[in-house]
Amino acid sequence: MVQRELRNFERDGIQLPNSNLSRIADLRHKEVINIADGKRLGFVKDAEFSLDTGRITSLILPCRWSILQIFGRIEEIVIPWRDIKKIGDEIILVDLKER
Repeated sequence: MVQRELRNFERDGIQLPNSNLSRIADLRHKEVINIADGKRLGFVKDAEFSLDTGRITSLILPCRWSILQIFGRIEEIVIPWRDIKKIGDEIILVDLKER
């Protein structure tokens, strides 16, 4: 995954020790569901984390197909860590009220 420097969010995320790096890749196989409206948002594409703290600060999902993709502009859904409510074996529940 691409390592990106991020702005600070209200909730810092989780600490990822070196021994847990394989678990980051496991996130890519989990489907993300918004509990606010029950919609399936897709699968995790990437994660952003702070290089200073080593904490994940958000998850990135590819946006559903749009006309913009024809013109080479790929939209993404960025989910701040504070909106992630539960990570299960197969799904990640998020609470995005304003989507």
